[in-house]
Amino acid sequence: MRSYPPWAGVAALLAVLPAAGEGSVDVRDTGPSRHPATWECTAGHPVEVRDFTIDPGGVAYGFHYSGCQDPSHGEERPSAEGNFGMPRPARCNFYAGGFIGIVINGKDAVRHRVVDMQVIETGPRGSLQLVFAHPDATVGLRLAMLPGGNHLLALINWTPREGATIDTVQVKLTCYPSYFTTFNKREGDRHCRTPRTDEPQGKSLAIEPAQDAWLYYYDTVFDVAKGEGEGPCATLLASEGLTGGSVYLGGYGVSTTLNYNPAAGQARLGFYDFAGRTNADAQAYLEASGAADLAELQALDFRPEAVRTLDLAKFRAETERYLAEAKDDGQALRPKLDALLRQLTEQSAKATAGDWQAEAALSKLLRDSDDLLWKLRIFAMLNG
Repeated sequence: MRSYPPWAGVAALLAVLPAAGEGSVDVRDTGPSRHPATWECTAGHPVEVRDFTIDPGGVAYGFHYSGCQDPSHGEERPSAEGNFGMPRPARCNFYAGGFIGIVINGKDAVRHRVVDMQVIETGPRGSLQLVFAHPDATVGLRLAMLPGGNHLLALINWTPREGATIDTVQVKLTCYPSYFTTFNKREGDRHCRTPRTDEPQGKSLAIEPAQDAWLYYYDTVFDVAKGEGEGPCATLLASEGLTGGSVYLGGYGVSTTLNYNPAAGQARLGFYDFAGRTNADAQAYLEASGAADLAELQALDFRPEAVRTLDLAKFRAETERYLAEAKDDGQALRPKLDALLRQLTEQSAKATAGDWQAEAALSKLLRDSDDLLWKLRIFAMLNG
């Protein structure tokens, strides 16, 4: 092997390092753990839990998964208050115990076995995904935040299983705007406002997809401006595929049902937790920025950056060129690079067909190969 001056490797590395980004998003995953059920299911059953945090450098959003793993449940994973909650920024807003259900043909996918649950992106964007084994469909949920963002961006995807027909799709949301009223033996005054109307507690609001770009949930009693409550929350609605729905304003929980055209295959939503902010401030934000946030949601490509930007043919050609330029140093790396190219080709074909697990695997392959690719490029420079 050739002998190089001590500064050569540093200079070569600096020459190919990418420029630093202006903002980044950190995503943390506790990994799964188990404990015997107490309230979640039959006492003693094994309950799996897992927590995630997406921190965009502003307001961090936290998520909690819970599901009973006892074989007696078959493919279902029950948990008494729901399976996927949002305990941060505020436990009461999009409920910490379980804030979302994805109901296909009357059965909640989120209550079924998790096929995949992982962080898929950090850095310029942070995101995680969950994939559920519903009996009639493969159902995915991706959650993303952008640097400095104050809201969560969500993509829901459903693909019918072979031989199955999807007749109905609903997304169900649960929130307790600003305060757990009944639990704390207090009474509030719940409201849901949209760009066109405002309905009070005890009423049901019918959603108009073309007009109701956001649903703003607030309580006039529990308002930070009055020194009460945690602050309001809101849902952003992309109208594509949305056929209607309703919001029922109970005195304790507020239930939202969104109906989708099964043929649409996906739904896009956004979630705001305005913890610490007054009702007036949150409403002013939505009126001023809701349209721009909706446009961002509608335009966002939820695939991991590595998948969005990968040109496999170009990647393969560049790898072969670097191997040739790296000479003997490169040939020592060839077995690992050949294996990487085989795996990338396999996963890329699946990802192109819309397989979310393959997209995540492809992204991980590229992340994990960073060191190997840097070595190859540096050897190519030093031997060139």
